[in-house]
Amino acid sequence: MMTRGLRVGACPLVVDRLSAALSPAGFDVVTPFRLDAYNDTVEAQYRLGDFGRTDALAVVIANSRALWPRFVAALAAQPARLDAVNPLDDYTRETIDAAVGGLGQRADIRYVFEPPPRRLPFQRLAHAAGLAHLSPTYLCIHPVYGPWIGLRAVVVFDARGPQRALAVPPPCDCAHGCRHVFDRARAGGDWRAWVEVRDACPVGREHRYSDEQIEYHYVKPRELLIRAAARLREGADGG
Repeated sequence: MMTRGLRVGACPLVVDRLSAALSPAGFDVVTPFRLDAYNDTVEAQYRLGDFGRTDALAVVIANSRALWPRFVAALAAQPARLDAVNPLDDYTRETIDAAVGGLGQRADIRYVFEPPPRRLPFQRLAHAAGLAHLSPTYLCIHPVYGPWIGLRAVVVFDARGPQRALAVPPPCDCAHGCRHVFDRARAGGDWRAWVEVRDACPVGREHRYSDEQIEYHYVKPRELLIRAAARLREGADGG
């Protein structure tokens, strides 16, 4: 469980309880921030409601590679999940809705997969929140996990937020080590070219997703999920 940016004057109890509820499900990167740190940087159509507070508490929810085994375990335990159009989106919404609902606080949740007009520029949001640096390669680079994070949701609470945090500084020189790979991927190529951009980043390499997790996030083949869940069930039966 990782929280970044928490300051005196925030709602630590709300954030701690939310983190404790989400971490076992694989959503282990949770960053509280003051909403106006984001709202002041975006166009009107992307601003979030603040419950009439200029200092509202917001929390951006993300995950490291810890999500994958929890998600596959949920599929193995409930095979009907595999029939969904997007099982990971459903798992994300169910988990976060339940965690936020259990807090008993007025809140509004926005998900990264929501279509317009509710879609948000989540990479800019993560940067403004102090979660990760938005690099010239369009990747959000976390100071620990590097590019190996997945942005999932932001929650705004009717509560006072922390002091505005400083932006995450660039953790490395993208122009030196990654830009040529990025330019090659942007010029053409399949999803593997974009994986090479992530692999070129020197930050957080020890937190790289498994090949299976990477392929699912880029391609979303249903057969991959079926195999992963079946393998887990067979392992449990064999034990």
